[in-house]
Amino acid sequence: MKFEKLLKDNPFTLVVSLPNNHLDLAKAALDGGADAVKVHINVLHAASGNLFGDFEHNREFLTRLVELAGERPVGLVPGAADAFITEKELLELEDIGIDFFSVYSEHLPVFVLHAQKVTKMVALHDTFNEILPAVKDSEIDVVEASIMKTTEYGKPLSYFDVLQYRKICQAVKQPVLIPTQKAVLPEEVFALKDAGCKAVMIGANVMRDQSAQACFEATAAFRKAVDALR
Repeated sequence: MKFEKLLKDNPFTLVVSLPNNHLDLAKAALDGGADAVKVHINVLHAASGNLFGDFEHNREFLTRLVELAGERPVGLVPGAADAFITEKELLELEDIGIDFFSVYSEHLPVFVLHAQKVTKMVALHDTFNEILPAVKDSEIDVVEASIMKTTEYGKPLSYFDVLQYRKICQAVKQPVLIPTQKAVLPEEVFALKDAGCKAVMIGANVMRDQSAQACFEATAAFRKAVDALR
């Protein structure tokens, strides 16, 4: 199922952002109940501290990951300020079967807007108020509310955070996904859904370490919480 349709049709969706590009982590997330998985290339990831290589370095991994995931969507952070995929690589990634991109608005080259096969999930920064009115009628398919400053990473979720998420949900027509920049607990997922969010994307901040077992345990715990939502 396409990622955008998954978010629109599901009451609430669980996405797992893998802390490293290893198939054992992907299998753990899928076995734990992830509805979709996301990986990275061309970036130094703040939460995990890992450096992810370029497309050529990850081509085989991405191909095998799409095969492993089957019908479940696979997403990709295709780069950031210092490095990004090319237009040619965009077409190759579409052919491999990458279903959605996740990228900050300030890092997104305009050529990606012409992509026909991938869902464009665009992340808003902590300065989201400046551009929020323009998001509703934009080419963005899914809004990723990555609005926490790096100094806030790993801290407990507060109600002020939830109100900020609610503000975004009320301002846009696109589905809104919340990444666990804060140390969101499984039992707190209800607050995200009640705020109008359509998905949570868990990652390194809610895993005890970067092992496959920790990935499975975190995914399974959030899967149980998501399934319990009304």
